[in-house]
Amino acid sequence: MNELSTELGQLSEKELQSLISKSKKQIKKLKVKKTSELNSKDTDVMLVADAVRSLSKQKKVSPSVALIAVAKSMRISITASRKPRVEAEIKYQHPSDEGKTWKGFGKRPLWLVEELNNGMELATFRVQ
Repeated sequence: MNELSTELGQLSEKELQSLISKSKKQIKKLKVKKTSELNSKDTDVMLVADAVRSLSKQKKVSPSVALIAVAKSMRISITASRKPRVEAEIKYQHPSDEGKTWKGFGKRPLWLVEELNNGMELATFRVQ
């Protein structure tokens, strides 16, 4: 370490700034190389995507079906779709109109907001 500090001590300010700049560029290159990942703008990825699109047109299937077939041939598992959500139960219902319901998620429906503004309590609409 002493040899390096001695060598750095002999450099001018301009040479040190140049060395810092080159060091930062080299560190950036190493980080990019270290964390090299594919992204949608990668030319190789674009070529594969074009090939999958071409295959899907040729076989008259959707690109996702073609991609799943390619993955299966490579013995790679791809999940085609999400698991279906479990249907939530109705938590709130208008007492006089059974068609007006709310499951308790998202924005409150207008009918419920109106009733609450008219002084009704939320618990009044709760389904038992």
